[in-house]
This record gives sequence, C-alpha cells and structure tokens, in this order.
Amino acid sequence: MDLSELDYELPPELIAQHPAERRDASRLLVYDRQAGGVRHRSFAELPEEIDHLVVVNDTRVVPARIPIEAPKGEVLLLERVGDGLWDALARPTRRLKAGYRYGRVELLEHLGEGRWRVRLEGEPDGETPLPPYITEPLGDPSRYQTVYAREPGSAAAPTAGLHFTPELCGSRFTWGSTPSGQSPRVG
Repeated sequence: MDLSELDYELPPELIAQHPAERRDASRLLVYDRQAGGVRHRSFAELPEEIDHLVVVNDTRVVPARIPIEAPKGEVLLLERVGDGLWDALARPTRRLKAGYRYGRVELLEHLGEGRWRVRLEGEPDGETPLPPYITEPLGDPSRYQTVYAREPGSAAAPTAGLHFTPELCGSRFTWGSTPSGQSPRVG
C-alpha cells in the first residue's frame, strides 16, 4: 500500500473542536453494503444498526503528555514497561540526549524514530493527550474518557467509544470482562 493513499484534505471547519453536549447525539454515517447506500443517523440509534459482538477497549486515558522546557517540547508516555519505566515518544528528538533529565522525566535510551525508553518520577500527571487535529484546549478531561474506561493505560482515547453513554450501553448491550483481564465485550 502506498501511504499517500491515506492522505486526504480535511477542511478545519469540518473538525469538531468540542464534543456534542450529549455523547450519543453525535452523527453516525451508516453504509449499507447490500443496497450500496448511506444513511445518516445519530449514535443513539446504533443499537438499531448492529446485531454483532462489539469489543471495546476499557483502558482509561492517562495524563501522559508531559511538557519539557529546554529544549521546548514534550514527552508522550505510551506504555509502562517496568517500575517507573515507560516507552515514550519525545520531541524534539534530535535535540534530546540519553542520560539527561527533563523535569520528572529521564531519557534512558533512544529506540529510534522518536521513541525513547524513559524513567518517570512518580505517576503520570501531565496533560490529556489529544489528537493533533483538535487544536483548542480541553475544557473537561472526563469527556475524553469512555464511560466504560476502567484501568489506566491508554495514551489516547478510542474515539468512536467516546459516543457511548451509560444509557446506551445498558439499553441493549451486555458487559463483562474476559477471564484474562482483557477488554470487556459488548454483545
């Protein structure tokens, strides 16, 4: 696949900068494969559209975006790999050095392509990571969590999951966790 096939123009005025007042009031585009047409619905109408198993990611978004002052940049914690150890993205990578401490973050090893192994002093308490296309400040960080989020661990929210409400989940879906502690299933 040519990666340029994934590039497309998305006019900024079509990108929501704030969530809908009600999570399930967002728009839902449904493609009917048999008829070859599309229908415009609201997310609240999702139970009328699906009859299959839905698997969700129940991890909570951690405040994993940690600004650094000199050089000006940030560390984005991706995954805890040990006691105080994380895999992370850091920028500006070319100006950062292994063995240096930047606030509460010590860069241990450059893993390539902007990825670093880092040591974090304490627990993550930075900013909520937002997708790059959301440019306005986050008013309410709880709106960037799914209603079924439980265990901390995500560097970003599963954005489609942000539209579920407790009422929508309870109206038709059955919730549970897998025996291995993986994500719960909705069905």
